[in-house]
Amino acid sequence: MINRTILSPEMVEIPTPPTSPKAKFSTILLPIILSLVFVALLFAAYYYGVYQNKITSPTAISTATPTAIPTAITPVENSDDFGTLTWNASPKKITDPSVLNSTTTPNTSPYGFTDLGTYEVGKFSKGAALLVTFVVPEGPSSPLIFRLISDKGKYYLVESLINDDYIKKELDQIFDITKVKFISYQIKELFSDSYYSSGNMSFSLQKNVFNPPQVISSIKNYKLVATFPIGKMLSVDTPLYGNTDLVSRNYFLELRDFTLVAYSYSSAISSSDNRVPYFTYLDNSPNKSSFNPLKSGCGGGYDTTVIVNQSILNPKTLIGKNGDTNVYQIKSVDSSLVKYLYDQYKLLIDPSKTLSIDKFAEAVNHIIFQEKTGDWTLLVNADYSLQAECGKPVIYLYPIKDTQASVKVGADITKSEPLYPANGWTVLAHPNGQLDYQGQIYSNLFWEGRGHGLYPNLGNYGVVVTQNKLISTLKSQLTQLGLNTQESADFMEFWTEKLPTTPYIRLTWLDTVDLNQLAPLSVNPKPDTVIRIFLDFAGLDKPIKLIPQKLSAPPRLGFTLVEWGGLLVK
Repeated sequence: MINRTILSPEMVEIPTPPTSPKAKFSTILLPIILSLVFVALLFAAYYYGVYQNKITSPTAISTATPTAIPTAITPVENSDDFGTLTWNASPKKITDPSVLNSTTTPNTSPYGFTDLGTYEVGKFSKGAALLVTFVVPEGPSSPLIFRLISDKGKYYLVESLINDDYIKKELDQIFDITKVKFISYQIKELFSDSYYSSGNMSFSLQKNVFNPPQVISSIKNYKLVATFPIGKMLSVDTPLYGNTDLVSRNYFLELRDFTLVAYSYSSAISSSDNRVPYFTYLDNSPNKSSFNPLKSGCGGGYDTTVIVNQSILNPKTLIGKNGDTNVYQIKSVDSSLVKYLYDQYKLLIDPSKTLSIDKFAEAVNHIIFQEKTGDWTLLVNADYSLQAECGKPVIYLYPIKDTQASVKVGADITKSEPLYPANGWTVLAHPNGQLDYQGQIYSNLFWEGRGHGLYPNLGNYGVVVTQNKLISTLKSQLTQLGLNTQESADFMEFWTEKLPTTPYIRLTWLDTVDLNQLAPLSVNPKPDTVIRIFLDFAGLDKPIKLIPQKLSAPPRLGFTLVEWGGLLVK
C-alpha cells in the first residue's frame, strides 16, 4: 500500500525557479496566445450555438399541417365533480328526457321509455340531479334501468352501474351520443352486497334468477323487514291461487335511489341454494327428500310459502328436528291444508295410481316449521306436489335473408326438439321460416321446462269465457296477439285437447315482457321484432271478476322472432 501524506496549504513550500531568457519569452508570449484562442472559441460558439440555433429553432414557421390529436373525455370519477349527493325522500316522477337514439339501423330497434318512466331521486350540491329511467326496445320487452345525471341541460350516463356487458355494447344504439356522455361515476350506495343479516334474519342476493328492474312505486302492500345502511329490506306477499290461507313471499332490497334488488331469505332448516331441508326425523334418520315452496307457475325464484292463517296449523304432528327448530306435518284428512295439497296431487298422478287421501295424509307430503321471525313456513315434497312446466314454447325465426342464428333459453329444459345442447341451438334460418339444423329441416324450435326467472302473478287479469266460446275466443285472441295463420293453427293443435272442460275457463296472457322475465332468450343476431305470448288458464265452476287485458302486437319489421307457449301442469 502506498502511504500518502496530505499537507495543508500552510505546510507546502513552493521553491522559486531561476530566471532564464527562455522563461522570459514564454512569459510574454503565453498571454497573447491564450487571448487568440479565447477569441476563436467565442466565434465558434456564436456560429454553432447561436446562428445555427436560429436556423433549426422549433419556433420556426413550418409549411406542413400538423395531425390533430383527439382529446379523450376524462371520466367523471369523484363526487366533487357534481358536489355532494343528497337523496330525495321519495322518487319524483318527471318528464322523460329527450336522450334516446331515434334512428333505425340493421338488427337494431329504436328504444323508448316504459310506463315506469323517469324519476328524480337525488340532488347534487352544485345543481345537478340524479335520475333513474326505464327503457325498452320497440314492442314488448324487458325493461332496462339506467342512471343519468342531469346538469344544466346536459346528460351523463353512469356507465359503472350497468352490470350487463351486452347492454354496455349497445349504449350508442340506445342513447343519442350527441346528447349523452358515458361516464364512469361511482355511487357507492347503489352497489349492494351479496349477504345481509339483522338479528335472527339473513338474506342472500338472488344471483341466478332474472328479475326485471323495478322502482318502489311499482309494488304495493310491501312491509319493512329490516333496515341496513345501504337501504331497506322489504317483503311482498302474493296470495296463492285458490288458497287465502297461504301467501308466496318475496324479498327486495330498496336502494337509496328507490330501485329494488331481489334477495332470498335464509331459512332455519334450508338455504335457497339447497332444496333438501336439513333436519333429522325422530328415528334419527336424516332427511334426503326435496321440498319446495308451492308454485303457481313454471318459473324459478326463491320465494317462500308462508302460512298467514295459523288456525290451519292444528292439529300438527312433530316428525323431526334441526337443533331447536321443530319440524311438523299435518296428518288429519279433515285439514283444509291437506285437502288443498291432495287436490293438487291428484292433478299430478295417473288416477289409477293415485293414493287415497288417508294414505296421502300419512305420507310425508309436506313439512311445516316456524322461523325465528315467528313466521310459519310450508314446504311441499316434490314427489307429492303439482309440477308445472312451461308447456311447449315454440320459437319461429323469420330473417330478411338467410341467416345463421344462435338461440339460448334461460330455462332448465326437460324436453326439446331438436335436442337442446348446452350452448343453445345454432341454426341456418331462411326468410320463409325454415330452419336447417345438423342436416335436418325444422319449421320451429320447441322446448319444455322451468324458466330461471320468476313467474308473473297475473291471476287477477284476463277474461273468463264459457266452454262453448272457448275455441272461438282463443282464435280471436291469437290474431290480436300477432300470430299468423300457421302459427295459430300450430297453437290450437297442441293446446285444444289440454284445455279444461269446466263450465268456465279463465284465460290470462303473458307477453314479451313477462316471458323475458320468466325465461329470457339470447338470440344472435338480435331480432328487429319480437313477439312472445304465453297462455295461463284455469277451469272454473263459476265466473269470477278479472281485470281486462289489452291484447296487441308490434308490426313485423325486419328479422322477426315469434314464440308461443302455455302453462302445462304435469
